[in-house]
Amino acid sequence: MKKVIMSVLASLAFASTAFAAAPGMDVAAGQTQLGYSYNHLDTNAEGLGELGSFNANSFQAAYGLSDKFALTGDYLDSQSKSYYYGGGYSLDDLNYNTSQIGLQYKLNKNLALSVGNVRSEVNATDNNYAVSASTNEMFGGVAYKAAINNNMDGYASYIRSSNVQDGKVGMNYRLNDNASVDLGYRYFENDGLGIKAKGANVGVNYKF
Repeated sequence: MKKVIMSVLASLAFASTAFAAAPGMDVAAGQTQLGYSYNHLDTNAEGLGELGSFNANSFQAAYGLSDKFALTGDYLDSQSKSYYYGGGYSLDDLNYNTSQIGLQYKLNKNLALSVGNVRSEVNATDNNYAVSASTNEMFGGVAYKAAINNNMDGYASYIRSSNVQDGKVGMNYRLNDNASVDLGYRYFENDGLGIKAKGANVGVNYKF
């Protein structure tokens, strides 16, 4: 039973990786972009079925190393939830956090490639026993961003690793030269772990 629980916890950890607002493709050399997003994801795990929705806070950062290269980071921390999965067993105080660090290369004003590492951690209590799982995985990704009008951009991104496919689409509205808000949608799937997650996020970004 413990082995099954640990597998499920690891799956949930992957389901939360790479939550991000609009891609930080507009940072110039020496410029920093900070972002916050609120996430609401419907999650399904093979063997358990629908797990309901996770609400989570996510913080993003990008720093321009040059006009082409940027360092990117993301940290997400979820709410704690409890699940009953039959036979008198339950997972209480289930919480996950993820951190992502990447290097982005901008091919042109619309298109960027990235590589990096993502670490995910899950903690919970199973019938008064503390259980946890953590994962580390390298990823490669691509991001696209294009103007819709003078103040609005559309964006899409895709991340792929040995286990994970993670795609996002959304719109980013510029309030001024430095601040923007965005609305997005994400679909996540991990074939090896049998996990799927999808839902919306809203965010705000500031450059300086």
